[in-house]
This record gives sequence, structure tokens and C-alpha cells, in this order.
Amino acid sequence: MKDPARDRFPAYLPLWYRAFLRFRKTYRQTATRLAESAAAKRPLDPLLADGAAASHQDDGANPADALTKCAKWFEEDLQRPDVKAVADRILALKAELDARGLRSTNTAGNFLSREYHAASERGKLWENAWVIRHADLRPGQRVLDVGGASTLFSFYLASLGCEVAVVDNDWANCGTLFNATYVAKRMGWRLRALDRDVQRPLPFPDASLDRAFSICVLEHLPPRLRQGVMKEIGRVLKPGGIAGFTTDYDEVRPVLLTDKGLRFAYKSKLERDVIRPSGLELFGAAHWVDACSRESFLGAFFLAKPSR
Repeated sequence: MKDPARDRFPAYLPLWYRAFLRFRKTYRQTATRLAESAAAKRPLDPLLADGAAASHQDDGANPADALTKCAKWFEEDLQRPDVKAVADRILALKAELDARGLRSTNTAGNFLSREYHAASERGKLWENAWVIRHADLRPGQRVLDVGGASTLFSFYLASLGCEVAVVDNDWANCGTLFNATYVAKRMGWRLRALDRDVQRPLPFPDASLDRAFSICVLEHLPPRLRQGVMKEIGRVLKPGGIAGFTTDYDEVRPVLLTDKGLRFAYKSKLERDVIRPSGLELFGAAHWVDACSRESFLGAFFLAKPSR
């Protein structure tokens, strides 16, 4: 049985960096508790409300031509030859990293084996493969990943020969940023992991990036912060550039500093918090039907910056 203390960090993480992460974890937990206590005494921010829900539909048909869609049909999608080819390469990359003793995060965004769940990993495989398949990625492109340090998604982008910048703040305090840099150096990838709070502007010039991604991150941000992040993504993306996103929704997610997430049934919220602030337009065919359960949701959507 693995020692939980050892399982928390990759084995090659220096002791001084582990100590720093433990200190930051304590600091962040204290700050979060104080913020939640203060938030509980204030009226609920109206932006946290989900608004009027569209009816949850279950038409049973997988919209094969849609890029924007919910994940109800993820197992079927993973068997499509084009998507399966990407998924197989992602799994092969994970096997290669494992064989080299290099770590990637689980769906919970950490390295803990107890938080590795096969069902969740299948959903994450769909997210990664679906977005990569439809993003028209090519070697040499400058790519941004918001919140994906040490994920298989960002590692796969780097393995394609893209120049990848990952903006993250290692909220789990488990060494994802150090690990991303370490793995990239060992693999010879052009990947930079930037320890940066997304409340700050993105450190890139206007119209400087070919692609931008955020995989199941936006739903964990408060609405006003989401809007700011999306405005920044729209700013740094080149005309004609594509942005790919996945989001989820959890009925029991606490509503204090964040909310229950993003889903197609609340499309007005997606429009308000994500699409309109970015200045981007829908890319590809869309099937906005929310066919997932009322308790939870997972979906992908694509936006693009209009060409001049």
C-alpha cells in the first residue's frame, strides 16, 4: 500500500519544493475559509444563480456532425475511428510517461492514487480526444492551456510539436507546475508552466496565440472571474484562431465562492459568462441539447476569433 505522503508528490519533487507547497496549502486553506465566512454573511451574488433552465432532453441520437455537444454519447464517440485514433495516442503517451517514471495528473488534478477512478478517466479521455480531434492542431502552433499543468491534455499538445504555455496556480498544491516543467525537459518538449493566478491578465501580447484551451476549469471559477478569463482568451487569440473548452456541472457543488458549474441547460449563463465576454464566435456545428442527467453534466464547445 502506498504511503499517502509519498503518493501526494512525484518522487523527483525536491524536499524544499514540497515544504513550500505544504506552506502554501495551509495559507490558501486559511484564506479560503475566511473568504467563505465573509461571503456567507453577504447576500448571495445574483450572478451565482443558474437562471431559467432549458428542458433536459434525451432524444437518444448521437449528433455525429456536431463539435459542440454534451458527453452523453462519450463511449460511442470514443469508438469513432478518428476520435479513437487520438484517444489511443493519448493512452500510448501515458504508458510511455509511466514507463519513464514520469507523472501526469488524474481527473481530480492531483497525483493521488486514491482519487484515480476508471469511470472518471474515461470521461476525461473523451474530453481530451474530442477537443484535440476538432481543434486543427499542427506542429509549431503557439498554444495556451488555462489550468492544465501536468495533464495528459497539455502533455499531448506538446508531444505534437506545439509550443505550449500552461497558466495554472497548482490549487491542489501537489507540484503540478514543477512536474510539468520537469516532464517537458525530460521529453524534449516546448512547454512552459507559468505559476499565475488567472485574476491577473494573461502574460501574452494581443493576437499572439494560435489556439487556446481550458479543460474543465471555467466552471470552478466565480462568474466575474470567468468573464475576465474569457475576455483575456479572446484578446490573446489570433484572428482565425480556435479555442476549445469543456465544462461540467455538479448539483451538490457548494455555492459560495463559485457555483454549481456550467451546462447547456443554462445556455444563457454560458452566453453571459463565457461567449459574450470573449468576443469569439461559435466554431463548428453545435448541438446544445442537454441530454445529461439533472444532477451532473459534461460537455465540449468550440469558439473562434473572426478573421480580419
